[in-house]
Amino acid sequence: MNNRPLKLLGVAALVVQCLITVACSSGGSASGTGGSNGGGVGGSTGDGGFTNIPDPNNPGSCIVGQPNPDFNAPGACAPDCQSVSCGKPCNLDCCVTCGIDQMGAKTCICRNPGGPYANCSCLQPPVIPAGLLGGPCMPQGYSTAAPPATDPTAISIRGMPCKTTNTVCFTTDSTAQSERGCICMADHTMHCGSVNHWFTNNGTATAWQP
Repeated sequence: MNNRPLKLLGVAALVVQCLITVACSSGGSASGTGGSNGGGVGGSTGDGGFTNIPDPNNPGSCIVGQPNPDFNAPGACAPDCQSVSCGKPCNLDCCVTCGIDQMGAKTCICRNPGGPYANCSCLQPPVIPAGLLGGPCMPQGYSTAAPPATDPTAISIRGMPCKTTNTVCFTTDSTAQSERGCICMADHTMHCGSVNHWFTNNGTATAWQP
């Protein structure tokens, strides 16, 4: 009796089984990799798109596990500096949170240690869409938690209820050199702070109240 057809059938079945095993293994690996990258440093968190910084345990550091001596006052990465205009000498790059509700991630580049930062940029968080436009807030108020003592009749817009998500406007304390404003977020409250070019002033008064 000729067993050649049966042997060929057995070999073919074995090949198919191997291919299925490899495909399943590859699919599992890809899924695992995607999950790992999704939670990696520099991505977004699961709380609505807030931007991570490299190492929260070492404030100001751009390298995980390495402290940044410039973060301590009176260093260039200390909270009262963190800008090119501050002009303080730096030793390392500076990575910190920034902007409205500290949702952004700022990186200041220390190109020449001993000199000031060459560049500082505040990365817009994914939760705030690009291209938003708005003008002076109507009614007008401050982006700070409370108005200054010099303006006792004014209001603070921060935390106030608002009507439409992603409505943006510029507050009383905003200037051309240091823009400040607010955005109505998904919780229908106004979140305020330094704008960092995350949205643009179109000069048209913007109503934000419900």
